[in-house]
Amino acid sequence: MADAAPPPPLQDGPFVLRKLVSDLPLSADGQHSDARITCVEIWDGNLYVGTSAAELLHFVLLPPDADDPSAEPTAIVASRLEPPHNDPTGPGVQQILVLPRICKACVLCNNTLSMYSLPELSPDSTFKPISCLWVGGVDLNEAEGDDEGVVVVIGLKKRLRLVQITESSPPKAVKSIEYGACLLSVRRDAFSCAADSHSYALLDVMHQQKIGLFPISSLDPNAGHVGGAAETIATVPHPPSRSLSSASAQPSASEQRGHNRSTSLNIMGIGSAPSSRTASPPPPPQRHGFNVPDSPSPTVSPAPAHHPARSPARPAAGEATEGTAAEKPLPPPPGEAIPQLELQKAPQPPPFVPLRPHIASPTPNEFLLTVGTTPSEQGVGMFVNLDGDMCRGSIQFSSYPDALLVDGSGIDWTASMGPDMDAEEGYVLAAVHRGAGDELEYGVEIQRWDVDPGAGEATKDWLNLGALGLSTPDGTHIPTPLGMRTIVQPYDLVLPQIGAKLTVQRLQLPSKTGVDTPERAAPVHTAQEKADLEFTERLSKLKSRNVIWAGNQIWWIVRNPLVTRLDSRLEQATFATVDGEWRLHPHRNPVERVLGDIRGQDPRNESEYLSLIYIRQKASVLLFMDVVLRTRINIIIFENEKRITEQALIEGEVDPRIVLSLLPVLNKEVIQGPEGIQVSGGITSIIEQFLRQNDLSTMPTDVNGPFGDNLLHFVKRYLQFWRRRKGMASVTSDPFVFSTVDAALLHILLLLDQGSPNGTSSTGMYRAELNELVDREVECFDRAVELLEQFNRLYVLSRLYQSNCKASAKASKVLATWKRILDGEEDAGGAFVDGENELRKYLARIRDQSLVEEYGAWLANRNPKLGVQIFADDHSRVKFEPTSAVELLKEKAPGAVKEYLEYLVFGKKHTRYVNELIAFYLDTVIHELETNSESRDTLSQTYETYRILEPPKPTYHQFITDNAIPAEWWQARLRLLQLLGSNQPTTSSYHVSTILARLEPYEEELVPEMIILHGRQEQHQEALRLLTHGLGDFDTAISYCLYGYSSIFRPTTSGTLPIPQSELPSRLEQSRLFNFLLQEFLNIEDMSQRVDRTGELLERFGGWFDIGDVLAMLPNEWSVDIFSGFLINSLRRLVREKAESDIVKALSDAQNSQTSVELVEKREAAKPVVERVG
Repeated sequence: MADAAPPPPLQDGPFVLRKLVSDLPLSADGQHSDARITCVEIWDGNLYVGTSAAELLHFVLLPPDADDPSAEPTAIVASRLEPPHNDPTGPGVQQILVLPRICKACVLCNNTLSMYSLPELSPDSTFKPISCLWVGGVDLNEAEGDDEGVVVVIGLKKRLRLVQITESSPPKAVKSIEYGACLLSVRRDAFSCAADSHSYALLDVMHQQKIGLFPISSLDPNAGHVGGAAETIATVPHPPSRSLSSASAQPSASEQRGHNRSTSLNIMGIGSAPSSRTASPPPPPQRHGFNVPDSPSPTVSPAPAHHPARSPARPAAGEATEGTAAEKPLPPPPGEAIPQLELQKAPQPPPFVPLRPHIASPTPNEFLLTVGTTPSEQGVGMFVNLDGDMCRGSIQFSSYPDALLVDGSGIDWTASMGPDMDAEEGYVLAAVHRGAGDELEYGVEIQRWDVDPGAGEATKDWLNLGALGLSTPDGTHIPTPLGMRTIVQPYDLVLPQIGAKLTVQRLQLPSKTGVDTPERAAPVHTAQEKADLEFTERLSKLKSRNVIWAGNQIWWIVRNPLVTRLDSRLEQATFATVDGEWRLHPHRNPVERVLGDIRGQDPRNESEYLSLIYIRQKASVLLFMDVVLRTRINIIIFENEKRITEQALIEGEVDPRIVLSLLPVLNKEVIQGPEGIQVSGGITSIIEQFLRQNDLSTMPTDVNGPFGDNLLHFVKRYLQFWRRRKGMASVTSDPFVFSTVDAALLHILLLLDQGSPNGTSSTGMYRAELNELVDREVECFDRAVELLEQFNRLYVLSRLYQSNCKASAKASKVLATWKRILDGEEDAGGAFVDGENELRKYLARIRDQSLVEEYGAWLANRNPKLGVQIFADDHSRVKFEPTSAVELLKEKAPGAVKEYLEYLVFGKKHTRYVNELIAFYLDTVIHELETNSESRDTLSQTYETYRILEPPKPTYHQFITDNAIPAEWWQARLRLLQLLGSNQPTTSSYHVSTILARLEPYEEELVPEMIILHGRQEQHQEALRLLTHGLGDFDTAISYCLYGYSSIFRPTTSGTLPIPQSELPSRLEQSRLFNFLLQEFLNIEDMSQRVDRTGELLERFGGWFDIGDVLAMLPNEWSVDIFSGFLINSLRRLVREKAESDIVKALSDAQNSQTSVELVEKREAAKPVVERVG
């Protein structure tokens, strides 16, 4: 779709045209069809136009309609006058001098000056028309509040006359200056820069002195020697003469048709009588500036003096060389040939053409003068100060100017600029021409006067005259002569372009199903929008004092605002011809140059501040469009171009929704809200046009292709930049902006992270950025959930719930999401490592008991060992009583009850649950034995297998542990044996009788259990019987005698006692147990086993037996060799004990004797004590 129109002509110059009026009726009767405008003045809604037909037109300017303040005013003819004059063939109306303070106007028509009252242009009865060459010279420094009238300068043929004009009194002559034939004068206080037809001069009107400056044309043969020292130009006053007063010019026939005057010229002392001058005194010494005499003398007359420094060089025609006759060469000798010399003539200067002087005063201390050679050759502008010295570098014009004006106070580059200083560039506008003869074309050349031309900063611009409808193809020249003027007071104008560009408007994006549909109802005109509109209208108001006219049109010359200048350059770079159609297709280089030109530029006022923001935003959007269009055709963008685009977006602070609206996939994340996207109108138009011309749905969106490389990465950084600025005072508080930012940033990170390896995040990876995003508060919670579900990022979704859900729903959503992952639902990214343990830790941190019960039971069903820790964790915020926990597990996770009881008994040392755990083990084992005969056979086979093993063999507990089968009941039996055999208070506080009653039906299958229970009931003989005959575990039987019943069927560590030292039975108890064991060994059915085990027992542990008791129990038929070792050791022990007894007896006798001696000695030492009784 190619709906773009070619851009308008480039309007990037410092000034533009704004129509004032057109098609003015310059001739009322049609007789003067060639009449043209000669001068223009505007004051207080009144337009005064002078024509070449010697007519003065008065128009009333009606302001435009309030609904369209930018429209041109309506000009209604109020009057048409023909000012009095004596020359019907003259140039017409030459000057209109409006004096606002006294509501009068001076009109010069064909060298006849008349005066009118304003605004209706009624003739002034206090003034009679006079002949003069020029009128003006109003003090540019004069204060507005001065009520003493206005002093104007009237240029007579032989002098200047300063005249004071008031509103109600007749004009009064103030002073005369001997400077005749003045054509132009510009005055600052007492100093006036004036020009006649040949040269310029600087006048001190107070002290009546003159400094000649330089000729207007360097080819002028009548300019004479211009320049030199200050000259006194005072006149000698003459007594009033009646003949002088009657010498004034009589009005012509045209004057009779005009307004009659009855006032005599003698009131002002102005007449046509010749002036009297005294002889010129010797010239004063040369100096720069004025020589102010101590006592001004009116008799001093000017004396010319040559000053080469002030007179530009020019050729002098017909100048003879002195001494020519004396230096004439001698004739050649006779006979010699006279060589023929070919003499070349010097080039002749062009013929002299009078040039019109131009004077302007850009500052209170400077005057700008124009000089040249011919009208078609370049002119030069020269600056002089109040001392007559040149004070700036000169400026050049393409031709000698036809008209000249200055605008702006200029910037002083040597002075520091404060924030409150409203600096304004200084410009010179010159109406120049090109061509020759009948093919002359006219244009307005613009250049700065407040910059140094040698510093490379001076550039020239041309005023675009295309609006006049008369321009040549280049738009800068027209075939009609131009006139320019600075009017008496500023005029308020409205440039609609400023409002159209800066007014905040709603961006109309294509509607998308499911996205902000409710908000895209009719636009809401809020009070803020109205305030913004009033604000931009205020910015659109400008002031201008410069007008230009050509033919019957008058236009304002308006200072081109910064926004329109720069935006015009952007408009030229926005469109291009693509496939034969004019389409929006930005050119990167011109846009980058615009950004470079304003980089670092500080705004000087509010308007420039907003303009720079607008230009930065529009330029950055254009650069981004360029990246999008090139990405669309699979072009990889250079890194520096992406960096420039990103930096431009950041500096412009463009609404991120605008950026996202230009991208496929991500444009779905844009949320417009009820007020839409508010953006400047100049940006709104190009975005809407771009979206109409380009179907983004057809753009490739491969993350690993140009779409990802060109766009996603730096758009991601731009969105992160906006996210960091959230909450700043200077940033918008629109929630829809940051909702869009968060949603788009999440979408981009999900796209980029698709290629990351599974597992936890690492520094610098997209996974880490993704987790950081969801771990903080996001503004688009619902959309974030939708995106994470769409990309199957369940673990990231759980993190989003954890950081963004309400406290009441946070834990339930996190746990539900983790449950989905553990149940096998796809979790792209695989970041939920060791999920079951993470879930257990999370349950320990929350306070919701119902959630802990629900998910704790679920985890206990899934992983009993891990799940039961939730119900037994003392550091958990939700604590369970073991009784209620057991009941809960029995109901919801029966398989975890055993693990929970084991954790309580073995891990937490809770003895009160020993019986329950033992009962659980018993239930498991007995249920197995009752329901499965193979399990009973398995137990019986273990006993038989163990009994046939030849010594040395492991204990039965070690045997069944090493040969355990992977069955729950088998493991339960091992833990049951450990619990039953433990002598610890925490695990031995069970009800023996209850357990024994349940085991008795299975005493043949559960022999170890019966042994332990008999031992706890101190039925040691029965326990040893079962060990010896039921199991054949002789080593365990010996351990039973040495360490007690609690030492059997429990894990042991090599090198340590199976029970603590304090729990060992006494030797007497051990001896009694060994006697029981000896009896059981003697009852072993296998004779060889009986003999071997008895002999070994007696030999190893003979010390615990009494030899007499042993010999009484041993069969008589046994050989002594069987227990010879026991006998030898016993006899040795008896002998040793006998010897030890004798030693002890002897030691006791010695000790008794020693004690008796000590007693006798003490008795002898003690004296007798006599006790008397009675």
